[in-house]
This record gives sequence, C-alpha cells and structure tokens, in this order.
Amino acid sequence: MGKESEQTSRERAEKTLLAIKELKRYLEDAEKELSRMSKKFSNKEIAQGVGFAATGIHEALTYLAIVKKVIEKTERIVAKKNIVSRNETDELDEIHSDGRTSLSGSA
Repeated sequence: MGKESEQTSRERAEKTLLAIKELKRYLEDAEKELSRMSKKFSNKEIAQGVGFAATGIHEALTYLAIVKKVIEKTERIVAKKNIVSRNETDELDEIHSDGRTSLSGSA
C-alpha cells in the first residue's frame, strides 16, 4: 500500500508540474501579446492598462517558478524519506523471533 500511495503522490506531482509548464507557456504568450498590444494603442490610458496587465502576468510567472521549485524540492524530500523508511522496514524484517537482529552479538 505504501508503494501505491508513493506512486500516486509522484503521479500527482508530475501532473502538477506539467500543468505549471503549460500555464507558464500560456502566460508567456499572453505577456508577449499584451506587450505588443500596448505599443499599438494611441490612447495612453489603454496602453498603460495593457502594460499593467503584462506586468501582472510577469509577476505571476515569477510566483509560478517559485511554486514549481517548491514542488520539485518537496518531491525530492519525500523520495529521500521513502528510501529511509524502506531501509528501516528492511531492518525490522531482519529481527529474529527472540528480538535480536542478525547484526547483534550474544546477549
């Protein structure tokens, strides 16, 4: 059951990272288009508004990059903990019925 939940967590993380990548691509395209549009408008207020929207998208991309790094780091930490947990489980499996491990000497 542990491997199933580990795999499910990993799949969710991979899907989230893929969604972030797609959202990033979409936002970058929108930012470029808004920047181009702001240069086309002769009305200064409209051009500024479009420019502010482009700036907001740029900020969103910055935060998206932070979220991506947090997810990737969390995934690495979880993977390390799972390795340690598996090693501890393997050690417990080595305990004999009298309570001594295969590494312990005579008690």
